[in-house]
Amino acid sequence: MMAAPNKSTYTKKYMIKEGLPIYVRHAKKCSYGGNRNLNSIKYIVVHYTSGSSDSSANEATYFATGNTRSAGAHFFVDKQGIIFKTVNMKEIAYSVGGLYTLSNGAGRYYRKCTNTNSISIELCSYVKGMPVKAQMQAVACLIKYIQRKCPNAKTIIRHWDVNGKCCPAPMAGKSSINWKTFKKKMKVAGVKAKWA
Repeated sequence: MMAAPNKSTYTKKYMIKEGLPIYVRHAKKCSYGGNRNLNSIKYIVVHYTSGSSDSSANEATYFATGNTRSAGAHFFVDKQGIIFKTVNMKEIAYSVGGLYTLSNGAGRYYRKCTNTNSISIELCSYVKGMPVKAQMQAVACLIKYIQRKCPNAKTIIRHWDVNGKCCPAPMAGKSSINWKTFKKKMKVAGVKAKWA
C-alpha cells in the first residue's frame, strides 16, 4: 500500500474508478493557457522529469509555487504510484511545444500532436531502465481514466515522437527496447490505444 502524501502538498483529492486517488495542486498560470473541449484531445504524451529522486508531490509543489517558465504538465506519477494533477484536462498545458530534431525517426507527430490536442503525463524518479511496478500500474490506471474523460485520446506517444526532445530519455529512440516493453506492459494492463 502506498503512503499518502502530506496533506499540505495538495488542495483536493478524488478517487478514480480503478481505486487510486488523484491528488490536486494547481500549477501557476505560466504553466498553461486557454481551454478546450475534452473531445478535442487526441493524444496522451509520456514525458519524464529527468530527476532521480523527485516525487509527484515535489513536482506539484514546484509548479504551484516556483515555476516561472512557460512549461507544465497535466499529471505527475512517481515511483510509489502517487498521482498528482497540476493542470485541469480542459486547460492547455505548455508541454510539447518547440522543435528539437526530426532526425532518425524523431518528431514523427510534429505539428500533429500539439499542446492544444494532448494530455501530458510526467514520470518522476525515472532515469534509466523501466519504471517500477507501482509507477507502471498507476500510469495504466491514469491512462484509462483519461480515456474515459477524453474519448478521442486514442494515441499514446512519447515527447520524443512529438518534437524530437530526448524525453523520456530511457525510452527515446526509434528502436527503444524500453518503449516497446512499456507499450507491452500497458497493453497487458488493459490499456487500449494506438502507439507510436
